[in-house]
Amino acid sequence: MNKKILSLALSGMLACSAVFGLAACKPQNGGNTGGTNNGTNSGTNGNNGNTNTIKPGTVITDEKVTGSLFSALSKAELTGLTYSGSVDLSVAEGTTTTEQKISLEGALRLGESMEGDAYLSISGEDGLLYLLGFLRDGGAYYTMGEAEGKTVDFSALKTQLKAQSDPLLLEKAEAGVVQSIFAAPATVKLLKNAASLFSGVITKTEGGYSLVYDIAEGAAGLLAGAQEVAGAIEETAELTLSGLFSQKFVDDTLTTLLNGITAKELEGFIELLPEEIAQNLPARANGTAKEYLLGLLRSGEFYTSVVGEGEPWSDYRTFGEIPLAEIVSFLTGGEVDLSTLKLKDMLKDLVDNLENKVVSLLLPFVDLEGGVENESLDLSLTFSFDDDKKLLGFSLDALAEGNVTEAPQEQQPDGGTQPEDGNGDAMTAAAPVTKVHFSAKLNTTCAQSPELFDLKGCKYQGENGAVTIK
Repeated sequence: MNKKILSLALSGMLACSAVFGLAACKPQNGGNTGGTNNGTNSGTNGNNGNTNTIKPGTVITDEKVTGSLFSALSKAELTGLTYSGSVDLSVAEGTTTTEQKISLEGALRLGESMEGDAYLSISGEDGLLYLLGFLRDGGAYYTMGEAEGKTVDFSALKTQLKAQSDPLLLEKAEAGVVQSIFAAPATVKLLKNAASLFSGVITKTEGGYSLVYDIAEGAAGLLAGAQEVAGAIEETAELTLSGLFSQKFVDDTLTTLLNGITAKELEGFIELLPEEIAQNLPARANGTAKEYLLGLLRSGEFYTSVVGEGEPWSDYRTFGEIPLAEIVSFLTGGEVDLSTLKLKDMLKDLVDNLENKVVSLLLPFVDLEGGVENESLDLSLTFSFDDDKKLLGFSLDALAEGNVTEAPQEQQPDGGTQPEDGNGDAMTAAAPVTKVHFSAKLNTTCAQSPELFDLKGCKYQGENGAVTIK
């Protein structure tokens, strides 16, 4: 079984966890998750807010309706959800096609901490692999292995976990910090506010509404905005951290992301980070998270407690005074002239070739190298509501594909003579073209309190042998 495919699957599971956090919106005053959504451009309902006569498929632009839907998403409170998903990956070269299919299902409970179940299977030409994962207050438990047949019998595997003789043993990993970070109020609000950075489209559906975000398009928009910041970095040799944070794009983005988050909540989040950072926080401050963060940049006490008095930091009194180039040079271990890095050009190239760059990221997972052509990328996040604007669930859809061409190789005949074309130039063999296709889908449904597998009686591998979970 291809371990890189498994790594891709597990990375997808972590990404799903982030989306779960985005959906777990707690009540928040003044939060409009619609961002710039008033700019949707495909028709109006024509009913002055009366949605009872709107035909399914109609794009909603009436401000009263859109405002109420964004407010409903902002105030939605979830206690749990169930989910299912799949990933399909195929690599075709000539008449030969290799396929991998990943299936995922499970449930998640949301509250003071997160608890959840995940059942994953990976099938391909090399066989069938399974993974069972359980997130509990006591940590994360998991087991994985190869299965026989064409499908994984997860019910039988769960029965084996509690077998009296020769049980299927779990592995245990600490997950307290991860659970605390995802459950922290600042994390939940931060992930929810991230949706405000993108433009969404609201459409009337049978029995409700859908709110769709084009993530790829939104990411390209953010990168385009960041080009202005890159230009300022190149043109201002001594741009400081405070100067960076005062750039309009940075300030606007920070304001959006920290909307509704208090200084106390942000401090609580920082305290979950490595102790070297948390133990040097200044006295608790009131106000907003943005005020608190900018206050840390201006705090001489915080600066001194973190960096001490040693070089190269003795020339500065606060983090805000440090030139950005100084920080980059320190991190890279050598002097860096930011004006020569062409950051603005790099960002422009990334925006212009975003689809190509993303598809190229998939190549290491399928042991391919080469250039990507005829690429395409679609990535959307859809929230579903009923007619009363109650959040029903959300779905994530992704599609990435392209043709991969390896660098052409010069032909070397047995006689050692390099063949030539009619002009006397060396001939090269035609580079093979490989087609890569990746698609993924995740569906979730809101649930009051989804049932999770009872781990009591299961065993995990401890330092001194098997330990029974009580």
